[in-house]
Amino acid sequence: MTIIAVLVLVALLGCAAVVAQAARSRRKRLSRLRTGWGAITPIAVLDDDRVSEAWLEMKGPDDADTQIDDRTWVDLDLDSVLATLDRTHTALGRQMFYWRLRSGVAWAASPDMEVLTERFTADQSCREAVGAQLDGAGRTLGNGLWVITRPSLIRVRWWYWIFPVLALLMLTGLIGIAFEPRIFLVCVALLVINAGVRVATAWQVPQLLAPMRQMGPLISAAERLLAAAGPAIEGSDSIAADIERLRPLRKIAGWVSRDPVASGDLVASLWEYLNLLFILDANALLFSAKHLKELGPVLARVAAWVGNTDVALSVASLRAEPRAWTTPNWSASACTHATAICHPLVDAPVGNDATICAGRGTIITGANMSGKSTYLRTVGIAATLARAINTCPAASWDGRPFRVRSLIGRTDDLSAGKSYYQVEADGVVELLDDAEGALPTVFLLDELLRGTNTIERLAAGEAVLRALLTPHVTGNPHAAIVATHDGELVSMLEGLYTPVHFRETTGPEGLSFDFMCRSGPASTRTAIALLESTGAPKHVIQAARARAEELDKASSGAGTWNGAV
Repeated sequence: MTIIAVLVLVALLGCAAVVAQAARSRRKRLSRLRTGWGAITPIAVLDDDRVSEAWLEMKGPDDADTQIDDRTWVDLDLDSVLATLDRTHTALGRQMFYWRLRSGVAWAASPDMEVLTERFTADQSCREAVGAQLDGAGRTLGNGLWVITRPSLIRVRWWYWIFPVLALLMLTGLIGIAFEPRIFLVCVALLVINAGVRVATAWQVPQLLAPMRQMGPLISAAERLLAAAGPAIEGSDSIAADIERLRPLRKIAGWVSRDPVASGDLVASLWEYLNLLFILDANALLFSAKHLKELGPVLARVAAWVGNTDVALSVASLRAEPRAWTTPNWSASACTHATAICHPLVDAPVGNDATICAGRGTIITGANMSGKSTYLRTVGIAATLARAINTCPAASWDGRPFRVRSLIGRTDDLSAGKSYYQVEADGVVELLDDAEGALPTVFLLDELLRGTNTIERLAAGEAVLRALLTPHVTGNPHAAIVATHDGELVSMLEGLYTPVHFRETTGPEGLSFDFMCRSGPASTRTAIALLESTGAPKHVIQAARARAEELDKASSGAGTWNGAV
C-alpha cells in the first residue's frame, strides 16, 4: 500500500511539473509577443534562401506584367526591406509576405486581409491567441511544402505497386526463416531487389518525403488557429471544410512526418535498415500519391490561409510602430500625393513629399551624395508596400496604386557576357516595352545612359523620357521620376517633367547635406568646391574655375541651359 501511495505521489508530482512547465512556457511566449508588438526591429539582411518558395510555386505565366521584375527587386533592395519589416512567426508567413511583395497582387484583391489586420489591431486578446499558436507552430513551418501542392509533380508509375508486394514478401520471408533457414537466401535476393527499387525511385521519393513531413504540422497548426480564434479570422468556415477534406492525409502525414535524422544517429541508422528491408518511403509515396494529386490545391489553400493570417498579424504590428506608417487613401485621381515618405532601411530618415501624376514626370538634380538615388528608392519602396500590404512609410498617401519599374543600379553581367552599357540598353528597352502597357506604372531612372558622350546621352535621354510618357489612345497612365546630373534635360523636358533638386552646403569641413527635396532645378556646383575643401592644390582649383567660366559663356552663347552639374 505504501509503495502504491509513493507511486501515485510521484505521478502527481510529475503531472504538476509538466503543467507548471507548460504554464511557464505560455507566460514566456505571451511576454515575448507583447514585447515585440509594435517594436521597431533593427535593419536586417535576408538569410532565408527558401523565402521565395510560395511565389515560385504560385506564380503563373500571365503574372509577368504585374510582378516585380528581378532588376527592380534588386534596385530597391527589397530582400532587406522584407527582412527588416517581417514580423511573421512561421516560414509560411514569411513566404506569403514575400509573395505579396513580389507578385504585384494588390492588397485590395483580398478584402479579408484588411479586415483581419484591423481586427488584430483593435483586439489584443485575439491577436495574442493567434500569435501564440503561430509562434508555437515554429519558424520552419511550411519550408519545402509548396512542391507537393502541384499535382503535376506527383507521378506514380504502374510498376510502383510492386512496392507493397516486395514489403509483404520480405516480412513473410523473415518470419519463414524461423521454420526454414534456406529462406534466408530469398530474403537476401529481396534485399537486393529493394535496393534497386530505391535507386530507381531516388529521383522522386526523397524530394517529396521532406515536404510531406510538413503536412502534419500544417494541419495541426491550422486546427489550433481555428480553435484559438476561428470566428475572428475571415474565411475560417471554408478553411474548416478544407481541413476536414485533408483527413485522408492525416494518417499518412503522421507516418512520414517522423524525421529520423532529427532523432539522432541511432534512430536514423535503424530507420535506414527498416527502409531497406521494407522500402517504407516508396510505399508512403505510393499510398499518398492519389490523395496528394486530389488534395494538392486544398493543401495549398490551407497553407496560404495560415501564411496570410501570419502576414496580417505582422502588418498590424508594423502599423503599431511609433514611427510613421500610413494606410493609403486610394482614389482614381490622376495625381498621387505622398507626404513625408521615409526609407525604412535608413536610420533617422528625412521625410520628403512626392507627387506622382499620370502622364507627367519629375526630374531631380543635385550633387552626388545629396539624396537623389535614395529618394528614388524611397518612392519605389513606398509605392510597392502601399500596393502590396496597404501600408507605407509616410505621413499620408492619397491617390492610385502604381506598379514599379526601375533602372537604378547597373553593372556588367559576366554570366551573360554583357557589358554595363548593353545591360543598360536592355533595361531601357524593357522599360519602353512596359510603357506600352495600360497598367499604371511609375518608372524610376538614375543617371540614364551614364558614361556615354554628352550629345548622344542628352538626345537619347530626352527621347526615352518622352517615350515613357507618350499618350496612348486613352491617355498615359504612367509616371516617371529621373535623377540626373545633366541639367540641360530640365529645359529640354520643360512642361513634361517637373524639376526638383537636393541642395548641399560647403563649409570648412567639406560638403554637408540636409537631404530635403526642394522645388526647381539645382543652382549650385560642388565638384570644384569639394576638391577645394578636401585640400586640392590652389592652382588646380583656379584652373578649374577659369575653365568652368569659359564653358558657361560658351553654353550660354549656344542657348543651352546653364545649370547644375
